[in-house]
Amino acid sequence: PMRLVNGVAEEAPDANVQIEVEARTGIDSNPDIYYEFTDMGTRVVVEQARYQGKLKNQSAAVTNADGLGGTLTLSTRPKPGLRAGIEYDQQNWTFWSFPTTESDRPLNLNRGSHLQIKVVLHSERFDEFVRLDSLWIETSPILASRVVAEIAQLGQPNPARGVAEVPLGEMTDFTYDIKAEFAAGEVGFDALRISTGSTQTEFKALEVDGIATDPAGIEVADNGFVVQLPQRISSAYSPNLRVTFAAEVFDFARTFEGEVFNSGGTELPQPIESGDVSDAIGTNSLRVLAASAANPQLVQDVQFSSGVITPNGDGVNDELVISYSLFALPQSVPVQLQVFSLDGRQVAQVQHGQQGSGPQRLSWDGRDQRGETLVPGLYLLGIGIEAEDKSALQLRPINIAY
Repeated sequence: PMRLVNGVAEEAPDANVQIEVEARTGIDSNPDIYYEFTDMGTRVVVEQARYQGKLKNQSAAVTNADGLGGTLTLSTRPKPGLRAGIEYDQQNWTFWSFPTTESDRPLNLNRGSHLQIKVVLHSERFDEFVRLDSLWIETSPILASRVVAEIAQLGQPNPARGVAEVPLGEMTDFTYDIKAEFAAGEVGFDALRISTGSTQTEFKALEVDGIATDPAGIEVADNGFVVQLPQRISSAYSPNLRVTFAAEVFDFARTFEGEVFNSGGTELPQPIESGDVSDAIGTNSLRVLAASAANPQLVQDVQFSSGVITPNGDGVNDELVISYSLFALPQSVPVQLQVFSLDGRQVAQVQHGQQGSGPQRLSWDGRDQRGETLVPGLYLLGIGIEAEDKSALQLRPINIAY
């Protein structure tokens, strides 16, 4: 973030600016399809060079004198030599990813041999701007030609609408079936990671070609877990895998993304794609839908690490940890910590970046947005968000004493 001060650009961490990065992938060099009219008025695909260099724009109408002192307007008929428009190649290219505003965040792209990046720089003031110093794109050989998976609720492998549907915010058991396809020279993988978006994830079982098998290791972390496989999956050994686990779903629609990797290798992880693994599951998708009997509150389950915060520097209760859950957000949204006095005045509003659906936490040191410690007393502290046309704020009392 930068700001012009007396005509000189200076770093300004508080500048109201933002960088958004979007990406898309394709299997050829051009995401556009170019068309020319035929003599029958239909369209035919042509090369970009012909479209831009040889063809002419279609004129909607031509106006000439009618010989009687007036004008005559004639519509032109589509014919060869005229441009018939440009369309996006949805068959061979993905759509732009959701904008990413933070470093080291996955873009969740599909497979492809070509990549396009779009960087948008936002500023709310003419004297504030953001500078992009570098952009790194890291590549490595693929581990397998393709790794596909499909997910279903345990006990409901063939849901009526073709996609798993579960209660919103409740622990649910899932099966996650995986199959890899290989070509010569592809090294394979020995571990997989599944992202659940839930801190309450519980691994339950691993099956290899339908046989219950002990994994070489399990690591459950925030928002997902890693399974170390007992044997490397490769062209010489490529069984069907099934992982059973439990997790909560905090979005109305969530994609349980996964990736495979080599635990001791230097290759990049390879994303798992949605696809048909077997006839045992009928979803062919990694998407899960969640439903609630009523419209859920966006902020729920707010909990404090203590009912009292004592920001006096003695190392005891100097900082308050606030945990909560965000529900039904289509994407990450700005989160604010808001503090009110008992007469309703807002005495602090601290920005805490962007967060998405699921369990979240943040900390507070008893200071306002200017860095000043609030005076001792009883306050109402809440987590506030703004999501599209909805907003939410859930308040709880907190005592400051020192």
